[in-house]
Formats: sequence, C-alpha cells, structure tokens
Amino acid sequence: MKKSIILSIVLFAFAICIAQDSEGHLLKDRNTGCSIWFKHTFSEDSATWSGGCKNSFADGSGKMIGFTNGRQSSIYTGQMKNGKLHGKGKFCFDNNRKLEGNFSNGEPLFLNKKCLKHLQKNTITEIDSSEIYVGDYKLKQLYYHAIVPEGKSVGAIVLLPGTWETTEHLISSTRRLCELAYKNKLIVLALSINQRLTLTDQIVLIMNSMIGDAIHRYHIPPEKFIFGGWSMGGLFSLRYTELACEGSNKTIVKPIGVFSCDGPSDLENIYNMFQMKLKKHPDNSEAQYGIEELQKYCGGTPANASEKYKYYSCYSHSSEDGGNAKYLFQTPVRIYNDLDANWWMQNRGLDMYYMNGLDQTAMIQFLNDNGNKKAEFINAFQRGYRIDGNRHPHAWSIIEPLDCMKWILEIVK
Repeated sequence: MKKSIILSIVLFAFAICIAQDSEGHLLKDRNTGCSIWFKHTFSEDSATWSGGCKNSFADGSGKMIGFTNGRQSSIYTGQMKNGKLHGKGKFCFDNNRKLEGNFSNGEPLFLNKKCLKHLQKNTITEIDSSEIYVGDYKLKQLYYHAIVPEGKSVGAIVLLPGTWETTEHLISSTRRLCELAYKNKLIVLALSINQRLTLTDQIVLIMNSMIGDAIHRYHIPPEKFIFGGWSMGGLFSLRYTELACEGSNKTIVKPIGVFSCDGPSDLENIYNMFQMKLKKHPDNSEAQYGIEELQKYCGGTPANASEKYKYYSCYSHSSEDGGNAKYLFQTPVRIYNDLDANWWMQNRGLDMYYMNGLDQTAMIQFLNDNGNKKAEFINAFQRGYRIDGNRHPHAWSIIEPLDCMKWILEIVK
C-alpha cells in the first residue's frame, strides 16, 4: 500500500495501538503567501503567520494562528524552519492543552538541555525503499536517534515507536525515562521503524544495522541491551527478544530484559478484533488497513495462514505451548497497560474484547505458570496521558519512569 493511501487513514488509537500519523499538510497564509506545515492529525484548514518567510515557507521567529471552519483553534508562538515548528516554541490549543519546549522538524522534542546537547541522529540509509518508516515528511531516510551520556556507557535501551509515531514524539513521550537513562550511563536508541504490523526478516535486518552501528560508534557492550516499545513497538520488542532467545541467529544482540507499553500480543485475535470493528462500523478505515496489512504479510487470514500469524505474534492463546512466548521463560519481561474499561466504553464505545489487556495478562500468566517469576503485568490504572495533556489509556505515560529505571538497572548491573 502506498504511503499516500496509508496516511489518509484517520486513526482512533484503539487497543491495537495504531498510534499517531505524523505526515501532514501545508496551509498557505493568503495575505503573505507563506506556507505552514500541520500534522495530519490536526484539524486546521487555514492559518496566518506573522514572522519571517524564506522560499515561501515560514522561517524564523513569529506567531501562527490556526483556524478550523473559520474558528480560531490554535496559536503557536516561537521558531519555524522550512514551514515547520523548529526550535523553542509554545503551541496552545482551544481545549486549553498546550505543548511548550523544543521542537524539531515539526515534532515536539522535549528533553533537558544536557540530553538535548548529547542527542545525535545517525542515518543508516538515505533511501527507505521498504517504506517501513513514515513521519519524516518528504525525507526517505532510515535512521536512529541516540542520547549518549558522557563517559563509558553501561548498556543501552532500545526504544521502538508505535505505528506512525515519530522518533521525536517517542523521545518527548519518554522524556523522563530518557533523562534517567542518561544520568545512569545508559545510551538510549530510538529506531525509525513505525510502519508494519509484523516484524518481518527485512525489518529485523534493518534493526540489526542500526544497533550494530550504535555498538561500533558508541562502544556499547552487546550483552547489555534492554528493549522496549509502545503499541506495535511493544510487540516488536518482545518478538525481537524471542528471536534472540530462540537461537535463530537472526538478531545481532540478545536483550537481557524487555518491556511492552500496551502492545498487542496475539495477531490472530487482533485480526478478529478488526473484523468485529468492521461489522460494527463498515467504514472503519483503521480496521480496513489492519486487515489488509495482516493479510498481505501473513499471506491470508488466520483461517488459512494460521502458522504465519502465530510466527509474527509474541504470544498465541490458541497454542498449548504459548507460541513464541515459550522462548521467554528465562527473560525479565514487563507488560504495561492502563486497564480503564470505563474510559474506552465512554469515549470509544469499545469493551474489553477490543483491548490488548486480555492477551497481555494471558501471556504473563503463561510465563508465570512456566516458572518465569520475573514476568510482570503492570496495571497502571488511569496513568495514561498524551504529551499534550489529554487523557488516553494508550500512551507512553503509563510507564512510571523511576520504577522502570530501577527495574532496568537491576537487570543491567
């Protein structure tokens, strides 16, 4: 499926976790002819810009006012570059929410000054021919961000974004965890992989390239890696760890601990959930996309391609041996969820059968039953908030940074 088609999908950030689409659209100030870029998830349909303009794009310091159906809906005061938020700024919305701090390439990039100074972007390839990353506007690069502490590192945390979440958004959403990692001599690697529902061999190879580059560049001990991710990034973190523990020789490192922030577990159940959504709402574009994506990479439906669905799942409820979860009997595992059923029913009209929590708890129970007492389900009830302050159970914030860092350090050290 082409990027242009995929990016037209309106996301609801349901239980499977399709996160945020970071492509967008340009709006031109009719008076000045200066263009401003808005994320696809923003509702603005017109805007004004009082500030510098370079090559017909907002550039430098100024003030942007966004409008939706003729009504003022947002105000941004700060710096722009090539029509996008870049530098210090404050973005206020009409629902009294705001984003304030540093921005990069149109995305919030919220870190303290010390971490920002030691944030590096390393490009692996200039051409993303596989289209496994979206959110970099017209760029086609595959890269990773690294937050590199001074001195010798004791290990690394690999963070994987959710579907269509940018690395900048990931870093901002995990700001406190990243800053604690820096303080404790742990390198943070945020990989630009956010557009698949299956961890294919191709994606594993690209992840290996990024991790291998970081090991060489920053002298990271390869035996000291922790993996974690949000949404589909959580599934990918678990699945990569399983491949490593299985002894498949497909991975470049073997993670010594892994955590998932409300990621799905069983793709057969996810497929069936999409089908349920389509019956309830035939025009549900998120469900349509999910079904098409799974059928494409699994080679059919769960009815005729069950083994592929099980291969790409980190846990299989229909398999007596738990599917790939059986490779995690010796590995510390954490799965986080904000099980606020009332929020989903009242705000999305969804019950628990549409949530990740059922499979997540089943997976942890399976690991516990098979002797892994280091496998934990963390119910972070009502902790979920997006970085703009909006309440949402499906969010990075359900991970309590200090507690998570304590868990990581116990494993690494």
